Amino acid sequence: MVENRSPLTSIAFSIIGWIIGVWTGLQAAQRLVALFAPVNENLLLGLGGLILSIGLLYGILRWSMPTEDIEKPSLGIRILSSLGIALFGIATLIFFGASFRTLGATLIEPLGIFGFLGNFIFQIGEIIVMLTPGLIAVVVGAILGNILSKLGQRTSDNMPAGQVRLINIILASLAGAVLFVLLGSVVEWFYQLSNPIKTLYWPAGVGAALGLVLALLSPAKNALPTGMIFYSITRTILNGTRSVEPLVMAIVAVIWVGIGPFAGSLALALHTVAALAKLYSEQVESISAGPIEAVQATGANQLQTIIYAVVPQIIPPYISFTMYRWDINVRMSTIIGFVGGGGIGFLLSQNINLLDYRAASAQMLAIAVVVASMDYISSVIREKYV
Repeated sequence: MVENRSPLTSIAFSIIGWIIGVWTGLQAAQRLVALFAPVNENLLLGLGGLILSIGLLYGILRWSMPTEDIEKPSLGIRILSSLGIALFGIATLIFFGASFRTLGATLIEPLGIFGFLGNFIFQIGEIIVMLTPGLIAVVVGAILGNILSKLGQRTSDNMPAGQVRLINIILASLAGAVLFVLLGSVVEWFYQLSNPIKTLYWPAGVGAALGLVLALLSPAKNALPTGMIFYSITRTILNGTRSVEPLVMAIVAVIWVGIGPFAGSLALALHTVAALAKLYSEQVESISAGPIEAVQATGANQLQTIIYAVVPQIIPPYISFTMYRWDINVRMSTIIGFVGGGGIGFLLSQNINLLDYRAASAQMLAIAVVVASMDYISSVIREKYV
């Protein structure tokens, strides 16, 4: 694994950019969701907005990335195209989730005994709408963090060491204070302490002090092993998450969010993310270097290298791992239901406790049919694409 290193100036700028970007993206996304809310209440208007936003997004993508070799567009055109892609991409996501939600709510009663299908569509739309602001916030944070990180790198490379050290002291103290205030806000959100001294002032002071110490101890222009630090922290979190069984997660989720399908879905989602992250990362680390060297020999940049040399090597195993995990989750969903995670497992547990073995046997047969069907579908997909 190639170790990534960055100067303290770049790291501090990146942290500040991430936090500002996430906050800005979250505020913008919430305002866009509120702006499109009247349109999304009507199914036809929502579908029309979805089709229109997809068409405009496709047109801007074709315009900004022509197939023929032409002159490089100006900075203004690139900025406009990027803003257009961001705006209509966000609109597409919002319209997609809202249309699913409205369509599902509309289909529940007309479908009768199959109303659960409408409810399923409604829940999918609810999840998309709920996750959209967070996803947009992360994307905006990543973009702004990357821009400020490059600015910090240039500052560290082009300015004298004395000025860089002064900038590091200011930025590291500010980044530490902002980061620890964010952690304090998370603690405040969980425990509702209503004590700004413990969740705002003390974290800000401790973070600023730690940033100041780091800036004073580290050489002004020396690069820090950010890649290894980030890798170690992420790996530790994922290993800790994966070490907890989904059944235990479901028990905790039931206490946290209450009995129902959301608790079971939350438990399976957390364990699935941790398990797939390990499989995905190991697959990326084990890809062949030959295609990468061949693509780079043609003059490809980093993004083109990833698209044409890395992605084709990881798509088949990614599909295989995803289908395998999907199959595991289908089987685990029954067990999750026994501890209050919702779904057919919860109903099966109730019928067994009530000695209603006729209904329990029918549900066990339905579980067997669903598991067999999912296994067949996943095997067909793996044979076709892997």
